[in-house]
Amino acid sequence: MKITRRPMLMTILYGLLCGVSFVPTVMVISSFVYWSTAFRLAIWLSLAGYLVMLTKWGRARLLSMVFPLLLLLLLAFWGDTNTAFLILALGVLSWVRSGICFQGGLLKPLVAEFALCLGAGALVAVFTPHSAVTWALAVWMFFLVQSLYFVFFRDIGEAVEKKVELDPFELARSQAERILSTGPR
Repeated sequence: MKITRRPMLMTILYGLLCGVSFVPTVMVISSFVYWSTAFRLAIWLSLAGYLVMLTKWGRARLLSMVFPLLLLLLLAFWGDTNTAFLILALGVLSWVRSGICFQGGLLKPLVAEFALCLGAGALVAVFTPHSAVTWALAVWMFFLVQSLYFVFFRDIGEAVEKKVELDPFELARSQAERILSTGPR
């Protein structure tokens, strides 16, 4: 199915899934730990799923994102404030997306990460979510803003789509034709 493999659309749909499941996730986790820790763990779970998707799209190794995620997980239990955790989560997202998954130049990804992460964080802060439902909407809004990454870097989104759309049999056929046409080396 071609439409579900587009990074921008998948980011929006994943954000909707995270927003809808945010309240139940926090409620389930808060039966085991304090509410603030449950909140941070729900954010961590949403971010971890998105980072897995980004690593798949960027053809990076899954092991490359383990350290940033473990660092953030430790801070979910260790930290006192949700604000500091959310700022560090934005940093981890930027680190994995522009540093591990889609490596390129320095200036354009830095400006895009700064605009997207700080812009999305500022939007969430301006709307000041105060209940679980408004936090769920804020999570979805955050992912809506993050989907703009693939607008700024349209070539990355198109390259991901092309890589995903290649049929393995078609790829094997074209390689066999290339070998047959050039002959043995």
